Amino acid sequence: MSIELRRDYLLYRHEGLDIPGRDQPVPLQIRFEAHPFYETYGLAPQDYPRVFADPGLASPHRMPDDSLCLFYPADPPERRWTADDGLLALLDLAGDHIYFETYWRHTGGRRGGKWLAPEAPHGYPGRTR
Repeated sequence: MSIELRRDYLLYRHEGLDIPGRDQPVPLQIRFEAHPFYETYGLAPQDYPRVFADPGLASPHRMPDDSLCLFYPADPPERRWTADDGLLALLDLAGDHIYFETYWRHTGGRRGGKWLAPEAPHGYPGRTR
């Protein structure tokens, strides 16, 4: 893993997570913004990083900037990732998400693909994207 520290962000680049059903490891990037340009829905910036993997591939759970939609920000802390959980927990969460996306695409994708985890609504109550 490589780390890039800038004045406004911290970027982790992982060479690739081993994902069941994938022939090759999947590289990913985790970006923590000091002053996010995106909506954090009231969460501290360190609790709402952007995680990028498989850019451009179809998924029912991506943010408008193509980052992975990993959790519902309105959930209580025990149901979503926080910085206190650590980077390894975020990598595990991202790996699970990539696997769910892979399975979803292999089972039909937008034509009825199956998502293997509980799903939360997109957006935030009372707010629009």
